[in-house]
Amino acid sequence: MNASSADFDYLGITKSSGVYILHLVLPCSRYLQVGKLGSFDFLSGDYLYIGSASGPGGLRARLGRHLHGSDRRHWHIDWLRIVATPKGYFYLESREQIECEWNQALAHQAGARIPVPGFGASDCSRKPTICAAHLHRFELGFDEDLIRENLLGGKESQIVYRKFTPNFQPDFSDIE
Repeated sequence: MNASSADFDYLGITKSSGVYILHLVLPCSRYLQVGKLGSFDFLSGDYLYIGSASGPGGLRARLGRHLHGSDRRHWHIDWLRIVATPKGYFYLESREQIECEWNQALAHQAGARIPVPGFGASDCSRKPTICAAHLHRFELGFDEDLIRENLLGGKESQIVYRKFTPNFQPDFSDIE
C-alpha cells in the first residue's frame, strides 16, 4: 500500500496546500481501537473527516493516502480508514488555516454527530477555537450542496467535490 501522489493523477487532485473533507461510509457498526485515543463504538453511517495538507505533495498526497489507505497508522483517521470505504471528498486550495472553520460549519449541519471526542483534533488547542472533534457522523446522509454552501470559500465555487459512483471508483488494484 505504498502509493505515491503521482498514482492519483487521474483524480485531478492538486498538489497545493489546502483543506479537505474525506467522506467515508461504514456499512456496519464496529468497535475500534483508535491509537492512544482509546477504543470506541463506531455506528454504521456516513462519516466526514476534516483535515488540512500543507506538506510535500499537498492535497494530492494527503487525500491519496486516505483514499488508498495505509499500513502505517499515524493519524486517527488511519484507524477508521481500515474498515470504512471512501465515497468522495471535498477540497479547497488554500494557504490559510481554515480547517477548524470548516469543522465548525460541519458541526452545525442537520444530523451531524460527534462519534469520538477529540478524533482528529489533537492540534486544535493552538487555535482560537478548540474543536470537539474533526470527525462527524451522519446516520441518514448529508446534503452535499448545503455543506459546500456553508464552508468558508464555498460561495465562490472554488471548492472541488468528487463523489465516487458505480461509474467512477478509484482503482487501486495496480498499486503495490
